Amino acid sequence: MEKQSENIIEKTFTRSGTLLQKKFYSYLVPTVIMNLALSLGVVVDGIIVGNILGTDAFSAVNICAPVLYFLSALYALFGVGGSTIAARLKGAMDNDLADKIFTLSIAGLIVISCFTGFFCFIFSDLISGLLSGGSRLNELVKTYFIVLSLGIPFLITIPGALYFIRTDSNPKLAANILILANALNLGFDLVFMGVFKMGIGGAGLATVLGYILGGFLGIKYFKSKTRTFKFVKIKKSDLKLYSSIISTGVPSALAGATVFVKNFAINIILLKTLGPGGVAMFAVCLNTLAVSGIIIGGTAQTLVPLLGCTFGEKDYSGIRLIMKTAALTVSGLCIFMVLIFTAFPEYIAMIFGIKGAGLMEPLKSAIRIFSLSLPFFGLNFVMICYFQTINRKLLSSVSIILENIVFILPLVILMEKFTGEKGIWISFILAEILTLGTVFIVSFIIRKKSSKNLSPFLLLEDIDAKIFDVTIDSSIENAAGISDEIIKFCIKNKISPKRANYAGLIAEELTANIVRFGKEKKTKSFIDIRLSISKNEIVLRIRDDGVPFNPVLYIKKQGAENSIGLNIVNKMAKKFDYTYALNFNNTAVLV
Repeated sequence: MEKQSENIIEKTFTRSGTLLQKKFYSYLVPTVIMNLALSLGVVVDGIIVGNILGTDAFSAVNICAPVLYFLSALYALFGVGGSTIAARLKGAMDNDLADKIFTLSIAGLIVISCFTGFFCFIFSDLISGLLSGGSRLNELVKTYFIVLSLGIPFLITIPGALYFIRTDSNPKLAANILILANALNLGFDLVFMGVFKMGIGGAGLATVLGYILGGFLGIKYFKSKTRTFKFVKIKKSDLKLYSSIISTGVPSALAGATVFVKNFAINIILLKTLGPGGVAMFAVCLNTLAVSGIIIGGTAQTLVPLLGCTFGEKDYSGIRLIMKTAALTVSGLCIFMVLIFTAFPEYIAMIFGIKGAGLMEPLKSAIRIFSLSLPFFGLNFVMICYFQTINRKLLSSVSIILENIVFILPLVILMEKFTGEKGIWISFILAEILTLGTVFIVSFIIRKKSSKNLSPFLLLEDIDAKIFDVTIDSSIENAAGISDEIIKFCIKNKISPKRANYAGLIAEELTANIVRFGKEKKTKSFIDIRLSISKNEIVLRIRDDGVPFNPVLYIKKQGAENSIGLNIVNKMAKKFDYTYALNFNNTAVLV
């Protein structure tokens, strides 16, 4: 029996990425679906408009696409910014402050969306003229834009709120809301343009109505008793938190805003150099990027809630595991998509109603060249999301500006002038490579100049602490064995035998409790256990993917006599905290 116990310890008492990798992939599909639905409105409108109303109407819809990127910049300020901070606070066990961030963010979304919708409607003539560049497409652009402007409060508030729903352990519900919204959009497109012959205005109305009706599904979350984000009363002094919310959301907002500027500028350049046909070619390339971005962006954005919580916990080894998983996933997906786009460009073009022989050949070449930018785009997207989440907002913002403005616009102008039409599409490859290279160089400089000891490229600060970091299978044998290992670790690091025993007993009681009552039936469960010793302070963190269970609340509700083991833990601990985030039970004990 003693030999068997030693084998268990040797096999299982190391840190693995199993728990976080499982969570990454469980969040990946809903997040990709969210990204799919967010991008689908433009793509679906483009496909249906191109096939029903023709190339000019298709170009007009895509000329308005930058407006949707601008709206995404606004909901990113509060939705992405607020949910990223809230995820970090969940990891740090500060639930009260997380609720304030949630309340302020939702209020901000409502206010900014109503103001933007009013402004766009009042100045619709001026904005439409700027978007169309005074071309023959002006009337089509104006008709589509006016309808969109009426729905802006919903097009901002609903996607922004979904980031909180996703972070609050409900990624599938967030995805379902957008699936419904865009399924309705698709249906309304066919009815309004195909049956009622409403023209391009019908496409705009379909998008707005789809979001309004799909948004009703979100009521399920706000009525749920299990949601952990709560609306709380806000004091005047709490308004200063908006600076943190907005500054954290700035990189994502910049992504939308700079894509707006990039697409607007390139549309104008192409109208003057290649005419409406060039805009149609660019629109197809943008839609291939949108389709790719659904998967690439969804994979990268899966990082935000996961990294937010692990960063709040200061679980840097967990962060490295998540980043490795994300980088490998994105790289594989990008290579696959490049192969598809280079092998079948004519079918991609035909999907968007491009059939003319004069446009097809140059478009096939454009798609093939443009697709080669995807692997670099994917890695840039991952790093932008990463730096934003770990609170290196400036580096994230600089990456976005370099990618979408500083490199791409001069390259498009110069490459078109000196190498012709193909140079336009080569510019996108060069811009992504230059951005990635610059980020490598800047992160190297930051690391060299920092007074702190930072890890290469990821720039994680080394913690001045002794770390015991393991993952165990959910079993009573491992729960008992972990106690001995923690006691040995504490004594080795000059902790008194009494405190070492406290740490070991607490770890055993909590993990045994998870094994007995928290394990999901018929599934293999894992427990991450992390103990840190810093300046004579011992912090024990335990993460598991079992059924939700709050041990702190259980003691309060059941009383000491009905929770003997947990009450012993409570008496031994200097501080005993719990939070439920990302479908994980997270328990922290200060010994």
